[in-house]
Amino acid sequence: MSRTKVPPIPVMGRHHINAYLLLGRRPVIVDAGTPGSGRKIYERIAAHGVDPTDVSLIVITHGHIDHFGSAAELPRLTGAPVAGHIADLGPYRTGRAREPYLPTGPMGRLMARNSNLHLQVEPLEPDVLVTGETDLADYGISARISRREAAGRLPVRTENTTASTHSRIGDADNARVRCGRAPRRRRRRRTGRTRC
Repeated sequence: MSRTKVPPIPVMGRHHINAYLLLGRRPVIVDAGTPGSGRKIYERIAAHGVDPTDVSLIVITHGHIDHFGSAAELPRLTGAPVAGHIADLGPYRTGRAREPYLPTGPMGRLMARNSNLHLQVEPLEPDVLVTGETDLADYGISARISRREAAGRLPVRTENTTASTHSRIGDADNARVRCGRAPRRRRRRRTGRTRC
């Protein structure tokens, strides 16, 4: 099995990653970034030496606006079908993230203040409805969509990484990257122990 390369596609600065490009026999995009980032994703794909019209599939991992914000625009730019989990049809069809938006940590609270993440975006109907584990070999990639996680995310697993934009990805050749969030700095507690 050949190794699948998974370059990140940052759309909100250098460290906040909301999309990935899976490079195998044919490229696959994981997540569509924030509203209005479709053209930026298209250009970043081309910067990797990939013809964006060769993209075989766009996988949306979950119904947060910073992950499906440009999901209706990207298929028009690339011609690729969109895959999404059946449980997220509400956000996709309405163009709004699940309401109410309840941030669970510091990054979520920071993002809650960003009015662009609360806009209604162009609704979409996924071409491929995912209900369980799905092999992506038919789309030219050695990967599979794993079962939906408890947090509502739909991870895409390759033989060497996991590309769910809220998970850690990495392999022996790459440092671990925390995706979907700004990098955390280690803080020292008064007890002298280090925590993340």
